[in-house]
Amino acid sequence: MSPRLLTLALLAPAACGKAPAELPAAGQAVMDLRHTRRAGGRAVARWSGDAVTAEELTERFLEMSPALRERYVEPRARREYVESLARFDLLVRDALAQGLQDDPEVVEATRRALVGRLMRSRLEEASVTVTDAELAEAYAARKDDFVRPEAVRLSHVFLAYPQPSIDATAKHTVDMAANTLLAQAKTLPMDDFEGFGRLARERSQEPRTAPLDGDMRFLSDEVLAREYGPEVAQAARALKTEGELSNPVTTSKGVHVLKLRARQPALNLSLDDVREELRVRLEGEKRTRAWGEYLARVEKQLSLSVDTDALAGVPVDVQAPMRKPSSPLPGTVPAP
Repeated sequence: MSPRLLTLALLAPAACGKAPAELPAAGQAVMDLRHTRRAGGRAVARWSGDAVTAEELTERFLEMSPALRERYVEPRARREYVESLARFDLLVRDALAQGLQDDPEVVEATRRALVGRLMRSRLEEASVTVTDAELAEAYAARKDDFVRPEAVRLSHVFLAYPQPSIDATAKHTVDMAANTLLAQAKTLPMDDFEGFGRLARERSQEPRTAPLDGDMRFLSDEVLAREYGPEVAQAARALKTEGELSNPVTTSKGVHVLKLRARQPALNLSLDDVREELRVRLEGEKRTRAWGEYLARVEKQLSLSVDTDALAGVPVDVQAPMRKPSSPLPGTVPAP
Protein backbone atom coordinates (compact mmCIF):
# COMPACT_ATOMS: atom_id res chain seq x y z
CA MET A 1 0.00 0.00 0.00
CA SER A 2 1.30 3.43 -0.87
CA PRO A 3 2.66 5.32 2.19
CA ARG A 4 0.69 8.33 0.97
CA LEU A 5 -2.59 6.60 1.78
CA LEU A 6 -4.22 6.69 5.17
CA THR A 7 -5.34 3.19 6.10
CA LEU A 8 -8.64 2.96 7.97
CA ALA A 9 -9.47 -0.27 9.79
CA LEU A 10 -12.35 -1.47 11.90
CA LEU A 11 -10.71 -2.67 15.08
CA ALA A 12 -12.05 -5.72 16.87
CA PRO A 13 -11.97 -5.51 20.68
CA ALA A 14 -8.49 -6.38 21.95
CA ALA A 15 -8.72 -9.85 23.47
CA CYS A 16 -5.23 -11.23 23.62
CA GLY A 17 -3.33 -8.05 24.47
CA LYS A 18 -0.66 -8.74 21.85
CA ALA A 19 1.29 -5.88 20.33
CA PRO A 20 0.63 -5.22 16.66
CA ALA A 21 2.96 -6.96 14.26
CA GLU A 22 4.15 -3.66 12.81
CA LEU A 23 3.53 0.01 13.40
CA PRO A 24 1.91 2.12 10.68
CA ALA A 25 4.39 3.88 8.41
CA ALA A 26 4.58 7.66 8.27
CA GLY A 27 1.43 8.97 6.64
CA GLN A 28 -0.54 5.85 7.59
CA ALA A 29 -2.79 5.22 10.58
CA VAL A 30 -5.13 2.65 12.04
CA MET A 31 -8.47 4.12 13.06
CA ASP A 32 -11.18 2.62 15.21
CA LEU A 33 -14.40 2.99 13.23
CA ARG A 34 -16.67 1.06 15.54
CA HIS A 35 -19.78 2.86 16.71
CA THR A 36 -18.94 2.40 20.40
CA ARG A 37 -15.37 3.19 21.38
CA ARG A 38 -15.91 3.73 25.11
CA ALA A 39 -16.26 0.82 27.50
CA GLY A 40 -19.09 0.59 30.00
CA GLY A 41 -22.69 1.67 30.04
CA ARG A 42 -25.95 -0.20 29.69
CA ALA A 43 -26.49 -1.48 26.17
CA VAL A 44 -29.97 -0.85 24.77
CA ALA A 45 -29.15 -2.48 21.44
CA ARG A 46 -26.42 -4.80 20.18
CA TRP A 47 -25.35 -5.86 16.72
CA SER A 48 -22.39 -7.79 15.34
CA GLY A 49 -20.04 -7.10 18.23
CA ASP A 50 -21.10 -3.47 18.73
CA ALA A 51 -23.73 -1.67 20.77
CA VAL A 52 -25.40 1.61 21.63
CA THR A 53 -25.80 2.46 25.30
CA ALA A 54 -28.45 4.28 27.27
CA GLU A 55 -25.80 6.76 28.39
CA GLU A 56 -24.90 7.60 24.79
CA LEU A 57 -28.53 8.07 23.81
CA THR A 58 -29.13 10.37 26.77
CA GLU A 59 -26.15 12.46 25.70
CA ARG A 60 -27.24 12.54 22.05
CA PHE A 61 -30.78 13.62 22.90
CA LEU A 62 -29.50 16.44 25.13
CA GLU A 63 -27.37 17.67 22.22
CA MET A 64 -30.50 18.07 20.07
CA SER A 65 -32.72 21.13 20.01
CA PRO A 66 -35.84 20.79 22.19
CA ALA A 67 -38.01 20.75 19.07
CA LEU A 68 -36.05 17.86 17.53
CA ARG A 69 -35.78 16.07 20.88
CA GLU A 70 -39.56 16.02 21.19
CA ARG A 71 -39.67 13.63 18.25
CA TYR A 72 -38.09 10.91 20.38
CA VAL A 73 -40.53 11.02 23.28
CA GLU A 74 -42.31 8.04 21.71
CA PRO A 75 -40.51 4.68 22.23
CA ARG A 76 -41.09 3.77 18.58
CA ALA A 77 -39.19 6.84 17.40
CA ARG A 78 -36.33 6.02 19.77
CA ARG A 79 -36.20 2.49 18.35
CA GLU A 80 -36.06 3.85 14.80
CA TYR A 81 -33.19 6.12 15.81
CA VAL A 82 -31.26 3.21 17.37
CA GLU A 83 -31.87 1.10 14.28
CA SER A 84 -30.60 3.92 12.07
CA LEU A 85 -27.38 4.06 14.11
CA ALA A 86 -26.88 0.32 13.67
CA ARG A 87 -27.72 0.53 9.98
CA PHE A 88 -25.11 3.25 9.44
CA ASP A 89 -22.48 1.22 11.32
CA LEU A 90 -23.18 -1.86 9.22
CA LEU A 91 -22.77 0.21 6.05
CA VAL A 92 -19.40 1.42 7.34
CA ARG A 93 -18.37 -2.21 7.82
CA ASP A 94 -19.55 -3.12 4.33
CA ALA A 95 -17.61 -0.20 2.85
CA LEU A 96 -14.48 -1.42 4.64
CA ALA A 97 -15.09 -4.95 3.42
CA GLN A 98 -15.11 -3.56 -0.13
CA GLY A 99 -11.81 -1.77 0.46
CA LEU A 100 -13.28 1.71 0.12
CA GLN A 101 -11.05 2.98 2.92
CA ASP A 102 -8.35 3.25 0.24
CA ASP A 103 -10.56 5.04 -2.28
CA PRO A 104 -8.82 8.34 -3.16
CA GLU A 105 -11.96 10.36 -2.40
CA VAL A 106 -12.28 8.77 1.06
CA VAL A 107 -8.59 9.22 1.78
CA GLU A 108 -8.58 12.89 0.78
CA ALA A 109 -11.79 13.60 2.73
CA THR A 110 -10.18 11.99 5.79
CA ARG A 111 -6.99 13.98 5.36
CA ARG A 112 -8.97 17.20 5.12
CA ALA A 113 -11.07 16.28 8.16
CA LEU A 114 -7.92 15.52 10.16
CA VAL A 115 -6.28 18.83 9.32
CA GLY A 116 -9.51 20.75 9.91
CA ARG A 117 -9.91 19.16 13.33
CA LEU A 118 -6.25 19.83 14.13
CA MET A 119 -6.63 23.51 13.26
CA ARG A 120 -9.78 23.84 15.38
CA SER A 121 -8.19 22.10 18.34
CA ARG A 122 -5.01 24.19 18.17
CA LEU A 123 -7.00 27.42 17.94
CA GLU A 124 -9.34 26.38 20.74
CA GLU A 125 -6.50 25.25 23.00
CA ALA A 126 -4.37 28.34 22.43
CA SER A 127 -4.24 30.16 25.75
CA VAL A 128 -4.86 33.81 25.00
CA THR A 129 -5.23 36.63 27.46
CA VAL A 130 -5.80 40.23 26.47
CA THR A 131 -4.81 42.78 29.09
CA ASP A 132 -6.32 46.22 29.61
CA ALA A 133 -3.02 47.73 28.48
CA GLU A 134 -3.17 45.78 25.22
CA LEU A 135 -6.74 46.92 24.68
CA ALA A 136 -5.78 50.55 25.19
CA GLU A 137 -2.80 50.20 22.85
CA ALA A 138 -4.92 48.52 20.16
CA TYR A 139 -7.64 51.16 20.49
CA ALA A 140 -5.08 53.94 20.00
CA ALA A 141 -3.52 52.17 17.01
CA ARG A 142 -6.90 51.57 15.35
CA LYS A 143 -8.68 54.71 16.43
CA ASP A 144 -9.67 55.51 12.85
CA ASP A 145 -11.93 52.44 12.99
CA PHE A 146 -13.84 53.88 15.94
CA VAL A 147 -13.62 57.65 15.65
CA ARG A 148 -14.10 59.38 12.32
CA PRO A 149 -15.94 62.44 11.04
CA GLU A 150 -18.96 62.37 8.79
CA ALA A 151 -18.00 61.45 5.24
CA VAL A 152 -19.66 61.90 1.88
CA ARG A 153 -19.31 59.81 -1.26
CA LEU A 154 -19.60 61.75 -4.50
CA SER A 155 -19.27 61.07 -8.17
CA HIS A 156 -18.12 63.98 -10.28
CA VAL A 157 -17.16 65.14 -13.73
CA PHE A 158 -14.33 67.67 -13.77
CA LEU A 159 -13.57 70.03 -16.64
CA ALA A 160 -10.21 71.76 -16.24
CA TYR A 161 -9.40 75.38 -17.00
CA PRO A 162 -6.36 75.92 -19.20
CA GLN A 163 -3.25 76.35 -17.04
CA PRO A 164 -1.12 78.17 -15.98
CA SER A 165 -3.03 81.30 -17.04
CA ILE A 166 -6.77 81.30 -17.50
CA ASP A 167 -7.96 83.13 -20.60
CA ALA A 168 -11.46 84.60 -20.14
CA THR A 169 -12.65 83.16 -23.43
CA ALA A 170 -11.27 79.71 -22.63
CA LYS A 171 -12.82 79.89 -19.15
CA HIS A 172 -16.19 80.77 -20.66
CA THR A 173 -15.91 77.80 -23.03
CA VAL A 174 -15.29 75.44 -20.10
CA ASP A 175 -18.17 76.96 -18.11
CA MET A 176 -20.55 76.49 -21.04
CA ALA A 177 -19.37 72.89 -21.47
CA ALA A 178 -20.10 72.27 -17.78
CA ASN A 179 -23.64 73.62 -18.22
CA THR A 180 -24.16 71.32 -21.19
CA LEU A 181 -22.79 68.41 -19.18
CA LEU A 182 -25.16 69.16 -16.30
CA ALA A 183 -28.09 69.21 -18.72
CA GLN A 184 -27.06 65.78 -19.98
CA ALA A 185 -26.77 64.46 -16.42
CA LYS A 186 -30.24 65.76 -15.58
CA THR A 187 -31.76 63.58 -18.29
CA LEU A 188 -30.64 60.50 -16.34
CA PRO A 189 -32.69 59.00 -13.48
CA MET A 190 -31.41 60.06 -10.07
CA ASP A 191 -30.26 56.52 -9.25
CA ASP A 192 -28.50 55.99 -12.59
CA PHE A 193 -24.95 56.13 -11.26
CA GLU A 194 -23.80 53.90 -14.10
CA GLY A 195 -24.97 56.42 -16.68
CA PHE A 196 -23.32 59.28 -14.80
CA GLY A 197 -20.20 57.13 -14.58
CA ARG A 198 -20.09 56.86 -18.36
CA LEU A 199 -20.19 60.65 -18.61
CA ALA A 200 -17.32 60.87 -16.14
CA ARG A 201 -15.27 58.24 -17.93
CA GLU A 202 -15.75 59.95 -21.28
CA ARG A 203 -15.59 63.62 -20.28
CA SER A 204 -13.87 64.07 -16.91
CA GLN A 205 -10.35 65.48 -16.88
CA GLU A 206 -9.60 64.37 -13.30
CA PRO A 207 -7.03 61.55 -13.70
CA ARG A 208 -7.63 60.14 -10.20
CA THR A 209 -11.35 59.53 -10.59
CA ALA A 210 -12.16 59.34 -14.30
CA PRO A 211 -11.05 55.66 -14.50
CA LEU A 212 -13.37 55.01 -11.51
CA ASP A 213 -16.43 56.42 -13.29
CA GLY A 214 -15.94 59.65 -11.35
CA ASP A 215 -16.28 57.93 -7.96
CA MET A 216 -14.49 59.99 -5.29
CA ARG A 217 -15.07 57.35 -2.57
CA PHE A 218 -15.90 58.39 0.99
CA LEU A 219 -14.16 61.61 2.04
CA SER A 220 -14.55 63.82 5.08
CA ASP A 221 -15.36 67.50 4.65
CA GLU A 222 -11.77 68.38 5.55
CA VAL A 223 -10.21 65.99 3.06
CA LEU A 224 -12.68 66.98 0.35
CA ALA A 225 -11.76 70.65 0.80
CA ARG A 226 -8.05 69.89 0.83
CA GLU A 227 -8.07 67.61 -2.22
CA TYR A 228 -10.63 69.34 -4.43
CA GLY A 229 -11.18 72.79 -2.97
CA PRO A 230 -13.42 74.39 -0.32
CA GLU A 231 -16.00 75.20 -3.00
CA VAL A 232 -16.50 71.47 -3.64
CA ALA A 233 -16.84 70.74 0.08
CA GLN A 234 -19.41 73.51 0.46
CA ALA A 235 -21.44 72.28 -2.52
CA ALA A 236 -21.32 68.71 -1.18
CA ARG A 237 -22.78 69.81 2.15
CA ALA A 238 -25.79 71.23 0.31
CA LEU A 239 -26.64 67.92 -1.35
CA LYS A 240 -29.20 66.01 0.72
CA THR A 241 -30.73 63.29 -1.47
CA GLU A 242 -28.85 60.35 -2.98
CA GLY A 243 -28.54 60.92 -6.71
CA GLU A 244 -28.97 64.70 -6.38
CA LEU A 245 -26.87 66.82 -8.74
CA SER A 246 -25.09 70.06 -7.92
CA ASN A 247 -24.94 73.09 -10.13
CA PRO A 248 -21.51 73.57 -11.73
CA VAL A 249 -18.99 74.18 -8.93
CA THR A 250 -16.25 76.59 -9.98
CA THR A 251 -12.77 76.34 -8.45
CA SER A 252 -9.44 77.87 -9.42
CA LYS A 253 -8.60 74.74 -11.40
CA GLY A 254 -11.85 74.11 -13.23
CA VAL A 255 -15.50 73.16 -12.88
CA HIS A 256 -17.05 70.15 -11.13
CA VAL A 257 -20.49 68.64 -11.57
CA LEU A 258 -21.23 66.60 -8.45
CA LYS A 259 -23.65 63.72 -7.85
CA LEU A 260 -24.33 62.55 -4.29
CA ARG A 261 -23.93 58.79 -3.85
CA ALA A 262 -24.11 58.33 -0.07
CA ARG A 263 -23.38 59.81 3.31
CA GLN A 264 -21.58 58.06 6.14
CA PRO A 265 -22.46 59.31 9.63
CA ALA A 266 -19.79 60.36 12.06
CA LEU A 267 -18.48 57.72 14.46
CA ASN A 268 -17.31 58.47 17.99
CA LEU A 269 -16.87 55.24 19.96
CA SER A 270 -14.84 55.25 23.17
CA LEU A 271 -12.66 52.38 24.37
CA ASP A 272 -15.43 51.31 26.74
CA ASP A 273 -17.87 51.22 23.82
CA VAL A 274 -15.74 48.74 21.87
CA ARG A 275 -13.87 46.96 24.65
CA GLU A 276 -15.49 43.53 24.17
CA GLU A 277 -15.46 43.76 20.38
CA LEU A 278 -11.79 44.68 20.47
CA ARG A 279 -11.02 41.93 22.97
CA VAL A 280 -12.56 39.31 20.69
CA ARG A 281 -10.59 40.70 17.75
CA LEU A 282 -7.30 40.63 19.65
CA GLU A 283 -7.97 37.12 20.95
CA GLY A 284 -8.55 35.98 17.38
CA GLU A 285 -5.31 37.61 16.25
CA LYS A 286 -3.41 35.95 19.08
CA ARG A 287 -4.86 32.56 18.19
CA THR A 288 -3.90 33.10 14.56
CA ARG A 289 -0.34 33.94 15.63
CA ALA A 290 -0.28 30.84 17.84
CA TRP A 291 -1.34 28.73 14.86
CA GLY A 292 1.40 30.31 12.77
CA GLU A 293 3.99 29.51 15.43
CA TYR A 294 2.74 25.94 15.66
CA LEU A 295 2.87 25.60 11.88
CA ALA A 296 6.43 26.93 11.85
CA ARG A 297 7.45 24.28 14.41
CA VAL A 298 5.85 21.55 12.31
CA GLU A 299 7.56 22.80 9.15
CA LYS A 300 10.95 22.53 10.84
CA GLN A 301 10.38 18.77 11.04
CA LEU A 302 9.86 18.51 7.27
CA SER A 303 12.72 17.59 5.00
CA LEU A 304 11.21 19.66 2.21
CA SER A 305 13.20 20.47 -0.90
CA VAL A 306 11.91 22.19 -4.02
CA ASP A 307 13.53 21.79 -7.44
CA THR A 308 12.98 25.33 -8.69
CA ASP A 309 14.05 24.46 -12.25
CA ALA A 310 11.61 21.57 -12.48
CA LEU A 311 8.87 23.68 -10.91
CA ALA A 312 9.51 26.52 -13.36
CA GLY A 313 9.15 24.04 -16.22
CA VAL A 314 5.66 22.90 -15.23
CA PRO A 315 3.32 24.28 -17.93
CA VAL A 316 0.34 26.43 -16.91
CA ASP A 317 -1.88 26.93 -19.95
CA VAL A 318 -4.41 29.63 -19.03
CA GLN A 319 -6.18 29.16 -22.39
CA ALA A 320 -6.80 25.43 -22.03
CA PRO A 321 -10.36 24.33 -21.18
CA MET A 322 -10.97 23.09 -17.66
CA ARG A 323 -10.74 19.31 -17.36
CA LYS A 324 -12.67 17.03 -15.07
CA PRO A 325 -10.41 16.25 -12.06
CA SER A 326 -8.65 12.91 -12.42
CA SER A 327 -8.57 12.54 -8.64
CA PRO A 328 -9.74 14.51 -5.58
CA LEU A 329 -8.02 17.86 -5.28
CA PRO A 330 -5.41 17.70 -2.51
CA GLY A 331 -5.85 19.86 0.57
CA THR A 332 -3.59 22.86 1.06
CA VAL A 333 -2.65 25.02 4.03
CA PRO A 334 -1.40 28.51 3.09
CA ALA A 335 1.37 30.18 5.02
CA PRO A 336 -0.03 32.17 7.99
